[in-house]
Amino acid sequence: YKNFFIPYRIEGEGHPVVLIHGFCESMEIWDEFGFISSLSDRFKVIVLDLPGQGKSISSYEDEYTVTMEMMAESVHEVIKTAGTDKITLVGHSMGGYTSLAFAELFPEKVRGLCLFHSTATADPEERKVDREKAIDAIRKDKKAFLEGLIPKWFSPSSMERLKDVKEKIIGIAMATSSLGLIGALKGMRDRKDRQFVLERAVYPVLFILGKDDQLIPPERMFSQIVKPHHSEVLLLGNVGHMGFVEARDKTIFAITKFLEEIEHKD
Repeated sequence: YKNFFIPYRIEGEGHPVVLIHGFCESMEIWDEFGFISSLSDRFKVIVLDLPGQGKSISSYEDEYTVTMEMMAESVHEVIKTAGTDKITLVGHSMGGYTSLAFAELFPEKVRGLCLFHSTATADPEERKVDREKAIDAIRKDKKAFLEGLIPKWFSPSSMERLKDVKEKIIGIAMATSSLGLIGALKGMRDRKDRQFVLERAVYPVLFILGKDDQLIPPERMFSQIVKPHHSEVLLLGNVGHMGFVEARDKTIFAITKFLEEIEHKD
């Protein structure tokens, strides 16, 4: 897809769900924390590496931007190749921005949407400045940048308990090239506000929020939760930005119930 090789995997049969990873992640993240094995017993699970992330190789030699629309189109290419039509999207963080872009571009393909520690708003100005600082930090020393960033994603209460997990996530993040990380940061910095996608949603939307999420504090999400026609909310205590690790069983249970409800409705 557009100068990128996009690796993907399909497991299981049933209602198709696409798990879309976040920034500094890859499809490996869903495997590592048991989401693919748990959900594929009951559903058709599709995972991919977004353009420039994980093992998605690009032909660019210089810095580039991967827009949320490009990421959404790569998801569309994968589901077409997989012979799948209507899907439920589960997007973690940047994967949520991708899911919203997909829902804008291909609304007829969406049966359900889960924003997993994600938001429909654009980056405010101060966040754009942070993206620029992150880009500079990656240019200087990718590993030092990741070692500083990833611990901030966790709730203080899970910090000690999940020390080994953080090392695993840093390892997964290191597999993405500096150019890929910078391309994603530029795309997130430039993304547009998509709250209108929530307002137009004719499908159910599940919001998973962490009470200790420093990146997307839950109180910022309350005005978005009321926008869709049908919203469901899972608000998790002692959880930061990484609910699929910090509250693995609860989040798998909530997503399973959400998917069953969509399947039953159809």
